[in-house]
Order: sequence, then C-alpha cells, then structure tokens
Amino acid sequence: MKLYHYAILFAIIALTLFVIADVKTDNFGAISDEKKILDQSFHRAVDDAVLHLVESDGIEGLKVNKERSVEDFFLSLYAAMGITNNPEKQELIKNYIPVITITSEDGYYMYYSDEYKGSDNYTYYSKRWSEKLPYYYEDDDFIYGFTLTDTLTIYDKNGILDNSREQIIFTLDYHDLKSDEKYSNFRSKRSNSFLLNDESYYLVRKESIITCIEDSLAYYCDQHNYIAQQFGITYNFAMPVVDKSEWTQSIDTPSMIVIFQGYPFRNGVDGTYNRFVIAGSGIKKKEMYLLEQKEWYYLYHKDNCSELKKDNSIILSETYDEVIDCVNEGAYACPLCISSGVYAPE
Repeated sequence: MKLYHYAILFAIIALTLFVIADVKTDNFGAISDEKKILDQSFHRAVDDAVLHLVESDGIEGLKVNKERSVEDFFLSLYAAMGITNNPEKQELIKNYIPVITITSEDGYYMYYSDEYKGSDNYTYYSKRWSEKLPYYYEDDDFIYGFTLTDTLTIYDKNGILDNSREQIIFTLDYHDLKSDEKYSNFRSKRSNSFLLNDESYYLVRKESIITCIEDSLAYYCDQHNYIAQQFGITYNFAMPVVDKSEWTQSIDTPSMIVIFQGYPFRNGVDGTYNRFVIAGSGIKKKEMYLLEQKEWYYLYHKDNCSELKKDNSIILSETYDEVIDCVNEGAYACPLCISSGVYAPE
C-alpha cells in the first residue's frame, strides 16, 4: 500500500470514531435532559402528594388519607409527563412503580400490584392496599410495637412487666418504664434494657422502623417482577440500596415512599430511569395538655401521660396548646411526664 492509501484508511477510521463519539455524546445529553425532567416530575408529584397526606391533628393523633395522597401523586405525575389524557400511557407508568409506601403514626401501608381471578375466570391485574403493617421488633422478653412518637405497645411474653400475668399487652409512653413505681421490678431485672436509655431507645426504634419498611419494599418489588413480565417488562425490580440518612423523614412524620424502576429512556436511547423518593408531610402531632383536678390544685399533663388513665383521676375536658396556658390556670407540672416543667407560682 502506498502512503496515501494509509492516509485514506486513517481518515476513514478517524471519521468513524468521531461519528461514534458524537452519537454517544448526543445520547448522553439526551439521557441527561430526560433524567432531569423525570427527576423534577417525580419530586413535584411526591411533594403534591404529601400536601394532604395528614388530614387531622389533635389529641386523637394523626390521621393519614393514603387514598387521596396516592391519587394526588399520580395526577401530578401524569400532568408533569404530559399524559393526563392518555390512559394507556398512565397504565404503562404504573407498571414501572412496583410499590408505594405510606407511613402513619403507628404503622405503614403498601400500595402494590396484585393479580386476581374475575367472575369470568380471566386473570386481572390491579393496584391494591395492604393492611396496616406494624413497626415491630422482638427479643426474648417482648414483642415491641413502635410508633413515630414515644408511645409504645409491648407484648410481655414472660411476665417481666406483670408477673401475675393478668396483663400481657401494655400501651404506654416508654418514659413510664423509667419512672413508674409499678415497673420497678422490670428495672431491677432488666437494668440494661434499651427501654431505660433514651439514646438506645431511639436507635432501636429507628432501626426497627427502617428494617420493617425495607423488608416490605423488597418483598413487594420481588412480587412485582412476575406481574411486570405479563406486560412484556423484563427489568428485574428490586429494593435499591438506600443510605440511612435518606430515611430520616420517614421515622419522624407520616411520609410517602415511591420506587420507580426500569423506565426506558425515549428515542431509542439505551438505559433505564430509576428513582427512589421519600417525602415527609412535615407535620408532627402537636403537643396537647390536659389538667387533672387534685385536692387543692391542678396538674397539667401531656395528653398521652399514663397518669390520665388511672380510674380515680379527675380530668378536665378542656385541652390546652401551650404550657403557659396551663400555668395561668394555676396548674403544676406532672413530674412523671414533664421533666423540667414550668410550675404555677405559689
């Protein structure tokens, strides 16, 4: 071959590599642009969904409206993606969402894909809600039912809290275990229990809530794989690895958790869009106070104080939002539920 033959060959190879690199650059740019749009759409949809997640707040606790929250999520997502009037694409989008979780004060719900037989004996697929699943943890002594607050339900397996076995299920503020006289036997037997240490309690509660939710998400993601295959989706849905810091909101307030996986990028570009989003309602149960009538004075209590449940307690019907309002009524702080409380003047 002559020199100019090599020059032509080099030019052809260089041009080919340039075209390939240019195509890859265009594809990368297209993916980046679409990913940015999808990120914005999802964040907006989840933010819209949690606006009305908490319906009420007061002495009876937080009430979540999971149905409205999920409906708002999909309506916002469809609008952001421009498919509000396209039911076919809406159903396609749902197939890439294996599960949505709604957390509430004392448990969580899973919105997942399920199959069922119709009266015509055909198999159908739809989204449905699970029952409320508890935040639980178990050890040799107890089965614990945690909440997003300090309220705790305990199933006493071995009579540690009540050796008479007359009561085996306790619902209480965990602080009571450190101060109430009737639990003195427990404190002597289990002095190293995490229930007697604030830092340990919050750590176990946090880890238990996260583990319960992660296990459920993993289960329903795996279950979704079979259903997705019926619609020609070959992507393997699975619970993603999530940094613990991302779970902060889900254990503080009612929240929405969405997994979106396997969504193919448009225009024939290789790759799929995957997203894991957590959004908290930003609303906590506000503190409420009640007054207990004593012989010549009042005590003010947090609304979940165990002292309020005693049979001989005389509780005034009016509730108070602020400590100062209780003090202005001449009330003293309950020493069991309010440490460093504000006391009425002598």
